[in-house]
Amino acid sequence: MKKNKTIPFILIKYTRFEFWPFWFFYLPMYIYGIYLAIKAGSFAYFTTANPAMKYGGAFGMDKNEILDSIDSKYIPKGFIVSPDTDIEDIEKNLQKYTINFPIICKPNVGERGIGVEKIDHKEDLNHFMKKQTDEILIQEFIDFPIELGVFYHRFPISKKDGITSIVRKEFLNITGNGKSTFGELVHKNLRAQPRLNYLKNKYKKQWNQIVADGIRMKLEPIGNHNRGTKFMDGNYLINEQLVAVFRKIADPIDGFYYGRFDLKVKSMDDLFQGENIKIIELNGTNSEPAHIYDPDYSLMQAYKDIAKHMKLVFDISLENKKLGIQPDPFKKVLKALYHHLK
Repeated sequence: MKKNKTIPFILIKYTRFEFWPFWFFYLPMYIYGIYLAIKAGSFAYFTTANPAMKYGGAFGMDKNEILDSIDSKYIPKGFIVSPDTDIEDIEKNLQKYTINFPIICKPNVGERGIGVEKIDHKEDLNHFMKKQTDEILIQEFIDFPIELGVFYHRFPISKKDGITSIVRKEFLNITGNGKSTFGELVHKNLRAQPRLNYLKNKYKKQWNQIVADGIRMKLEPIGNHNRGTKFMDGNYLINEQLVAVFRKIADPIDGFYYGRFDLKVKSMDDLFQGENIKIIELNGTNSEPAHIYDPDYSLMQAYKDIAKHMKLVFDISLENKKLGIQPDPFKKVLKALYHHLK
């Protein structure tokens, strides 16, 4: 970490693939994707991988709809509001669902942590809602200490299943030394560099204050890489006991065969026992095996792991096609993707 403090972030950004633009990092994989599409006889073959999800979960997925298909004991309490909903009505819903501040607010259709915020007070909620133009999913804030992404798949015909990736998440934080100000500590943190303006505005009251020695402060409660979270390889946690836990969780989700469960859990013991697990999101074919963004992971191994997961989507899609599930027309997918990105 000391080395990173002396190297400009712009250099780190171009030498470590975890910081590369999404489109650039995936360039070699597009060629493999085209090969699989030709082999499948459809450029939208992936849409059959998860019949329960819109376009197989590639984009435009309704977060609340898929969460509703999971056993309620595994999901946070929450509800949907339109962007023009009065704050008073939202408060009534919070009371109805016995949800207290802080809360999590996120676009009901969205990816990569964009637009997700932890809201601590009614005033902050009012400010947040004034900027919204789409449906918002409001959830209780789960303050469990461990956040993971667990990649689970199963086959519709052969019934084979497994976990192929686990990412452990370390939230963006600073630790005081009794000498440096809050702002100075943030500036020294490599992962805070792309979000300095955001963080300075968010913590403007503390920015010029000295942080006491040994005091550790979490800067970002949202566990996304583009929010400064460090992703670490957790594949050593994979075993048959854990596969059985996620087999049980996934079993009632009709039409789901491939994706990543983003979750929080109280302890690792609880994880293996299937207890005190709260699933924040379930992503489909747009999911990445996020363990590859571990700073110690090699680029070639990352590409091998992505190819392995792309092949899984291909194989699962073909099994579903044998069951009579047809892929969406490619023109329809392209048109929908254009509107989604727009």
